[in-house]
Amino acid sequence: MGRCCEILSSSSVPVMLCLFMSATVHVGILKVIGLYLRDISIDLETSSADMGIALGLLNTFVYIPSPLIATLYRHRSIRSPLLISGAFLLTSGVALFSMATTNIQMSVCLSVTGLGISILLICCIVTLHHVARDNYNLCLGLGLSGYGAGMVLFPLLAEFLHSPYGWRGGLLIMSALIAHVIPCAVGITTGSDERSIRTRDFEQIESSSTGIIDQNMNREDTEAARSSEGSRFGHVSVIHSIANSLRQSDFYVDPVFNVIFALNFAYYMVTTGWYSFLVPHVLQRGISVKNTIILTFAGAIGNTSSRLGVGVVTNHLLTPIDVYIFATILNITALLVDVFVANYYIMLVTTCFSAMAIGGRAVLTSLIVRERASSDKFDIAFSLIRCISGIGMFLGGYLGGLLADTFSSFNATFKMLTIVDGVVLILVLVMKCNPKPNSS
Repeated sequence: MGRCCEILSSSSVPVMLCLFMSATVHVGILKVIGLYLRDISIDLETSSADMGIALGLLNTFVYIPSPLIATLYRHRSIRSPLLISGAFLLTSGVALFSMATTNIQMSVCLSVTGLGISILLICCIVTLHHVARDNYNLCLGLGLSGYGAGMVLFPLLAEFLHSPYGWRGGLLIMSALIAHVIPCAVGITTGSDERSIRTRDFEQIESSSTGIIDQNMNREDTEAARSSEGSRFGHVSVIHSIANSLRQSDFYVDPVFNVIFALNFAYYMVTTGWYSFLVPHVLQRGISVKNTIILTFAGAIGNTSSRLGVGVVTNHLLTPIDVYIFATILNITALLVDVFVANYYIMLVTTCFSAMAIGGRAVLTSLIVRERASSDKFDIAFSLIRCISGIGMFLGGYLGGLLADTFSSFNATFKMLTIVDGVVLILVLVMKCNPKPNSS
């Protein structure tokens, strides 16, 4: 109880709220487009391929620009403007999409929406890394639980607005509701990272011990020496600087850290394939639309509960990598049962379990990176992993659709997902058997 009061009274609350809303919009807008797909196709004369490209661009801009955004966010002077611009791009992208008249305009609007989501997610997660401290796991789980909420709330709202306002009016009204993320972004206080704190403290100690005058004189002498040497050996110093940076990076000091890239690449192949082809897989087995909606609702419950549960159990009880192993085994089991048993009530359970495993591992990814990477390099490591994950998402969707077309069955897609998740299990076990080396 005391920990909850501590979180609610801290500066993490607006960050969690902004993270929750951006996660809700990310999955919610995909569900809404699927619900309005027929009307959009008729109005804009859009084919399935055109819509696939537009949705692919949305997901691409959510993941691929992550390293650039993390680099920009390191400059303290532009942190708040960057956050606010992300909230504005997210809102304006949805609003402009409701006014689109061509396929190109639709693709551009969804790309803008994806870029806004990417900015908000990266900035909020990195800010939470600095302000949440020991409560990071719980705060991240609460924030990312918006994915489960978006799976339920947005389709219900879209269906309610569809009859009186149509797809354009529905999206425009939803963009007005989404605009509440802007004041949330304005209310976030971006804290100083550990690197800037250490630098500032070092300068204060140095000035107090040697005096301001001596410090300035030393700086002048040092700069003069550097300028004289730099003219002759500038290219050598640059090479040494790059070499030292590589030697000090987590990728060199901890070679097993690189396994995280392959791990997330394979995991997001599973994620995209499962989310994209769950409904076609269910409908192909002759299950009614009503029961299919109930299945997706069960998935939303599993997704939300797992994200919240992961934040609680990893806060002080279990390690993220142990929970990740359990979630992977759970998903492999659920996928195998789903492939070989075509029963609605069993699928209701397996869908919930798969959603729990997939949603929980999305949170655990950030926790494992935060635990394994150096504290002052978490933002760069996390953004690079998200960039690789975006490529995995594209490949997972492409291969899933290709197998379904080749074998005329989405069961083949789910068999592929089971095999890929087996690779995920092997990779995470490699990380478990090779813990982070002690830093000297």
